[in-house]
Amino acid sequence: MNRTIALNTPPSSDVSSSQPDKATLASLWSRKWHDLVVRLRFRFYLPAVKSASLEGVRLDLRGLSPMMKNIILTKRYEAQERRLCAKSLGAGDVVLELGGAIGFVGLYCRKALGVKRVVSVEANPATLARLHDNYERNGLHAEVIHAAAGATDGTLDLDVSGEFWENRVSGNESASAAKVITVPALSLASILDRLPDPPTALVCDIEGAERFLDFSVLPNSVKTIIMELHPDFIGEEATRGILDRLARLGFDLILEDGGSVLLRRA
Repeated sequence: MNRTIALNTPPSSDVSSSQPDKATLASLWSRKWHDLVVRLRFRFYLPAVKSASLEGVRLDLRGLSPMMKNIILTKRYEAQERRLCAKSLGAGDVVLELGGAIGFVGLYCRKALGVKRVVSVEANPATLARLHDNYERNGLHAEVIHAAAGATDGTLDLDVSGEFWENRVSGNESASAAKVITVPALSLASILDRLPDPPTALVCDIEGAERFLDFSVLPNSVKTIIMELHPDFIGEEATRGILDRLARLGFDLILEDGGSVLLRRA
């Protein structure tokens, strides 16, 4: 049997071609360095941060999670609501805020936009204490109502597991999956009865409980609504139903920003 041996035949594959080029190596090391910086930030830097200033509002960060601190420090906290408030609110406005949280949006309206008055409604007593503290840090008095906005007056079970901004009226969560507390509840009509002045604007972020509100009781003085919608919690149909009810009351959808909407009526 004849055998032909090819001399100086190049190899079938170039070993060097399987090695990453300089650009690939640089990108790989850049990602590794970024990941290391992020881990160090969350493990060492963020837990030590005690306060911050966002849009001129001083906030106490003690006790907040590193994730929540990072959102505030990177100026992403309530960004959509900030933009919508800045576009629509001014010195003559009296704001009813449903879901006061730690007080930032109300303080932003007071300090940055110069609104006349903000009355905040907040259900979680621990979060309400933070709200009071943040108002004091900014030299202002907080006007608050401790309650969850609901369909009727009474009490509601509030899921307070997770971050403070995730607090919402408890549904069918199992006890092992949620931390639930019982809080006072007020209908929108009862909340309005407690206000010292007729509101001109409603700012609402109550994690899906907006579906329980009877917007027909809003006085004619309310011309602006800024609301964060929660279709992931209540479904697309219920979310569209809220906007349809408001449209029948004369509120036109002016602007959408992320999951938040701005509505106005003449």
